[in-house]
Amino acid sequence: MNKEVKKILIFVNGETKITTFDLDEILPVDKVICANGGTKIALRLGIFPNIIVGDLDSITEDIEKRLAKHQVEWKIYPTEKDETDLELAIREAVKFNPNSIYIVGLLGGRIDHTLANIFFLERIKDLNIEPHVIDRKLRIYIMKGEEEKTIWGNKGDILSLIPLSEIVEGIYLEGLKYSLNYEPLYRNLTRGISNVFTDYQAKISIQKGTLLVIHLYQT
Repeated sequence: MNKEVKKILIFVNGETKITTFDLDEILPVDKVICANGGTKIALRLGIFPNIIVGDLDSITEDIEKRLAKHQVEWKIYPTEKDETDLELAIREAVKFNPNSIYIVGLLGGRIDHTLANIFFLERIKDLNIEPHVIDRKLRIYIMKGEEEKTIWGNKGDILSLIPLSEIVEGIYLEGLKYSLNYEPLYRNLTRGISNVFTDYQAKISIQKGTLLVIHLYQT
């Protein structure tokens, strides 16, 4: 019987200073998928992929040698394609019907890739899969529709709320310096930036819309 896949870790070829310490809270995972150059990040952390996708232009001879003794499934695509490497990796991940997908290396590098990758998180959410972006002292989440979320952190951590939809309605906040009492946030205003944890957890609820939640650890 095949093992149920609940958590998938994806490495993308972005700029990251992530360490194994940052991954302690999610490891072990059921599958590791690397999007092309994301393989270098995974190997730096001592993590070997189950699947590698992309045109493989970032896979060096040294990387191939390191992977030779491991069972790796290669999904090769042409250089000219309609999808980013992240989207290809997500397509592979979705086949396993996971509950959560954790993404490393999504940020940094070209601004167009970074923005496209952030917006693509909503697509993952629409598939009833929880997307989590993980980086050094950074977490990113997506909330959509009527939803509640509790985020654990430390006093003084920064939490920013950025609407991806034109408006996010009925936002209620608890455990943060600046409160919202079932109020809206608008995409073309910056009111949700740089809130501060006053306790070890922050509670967020929304009634309508799509909200990007960014947690910046300060310690």
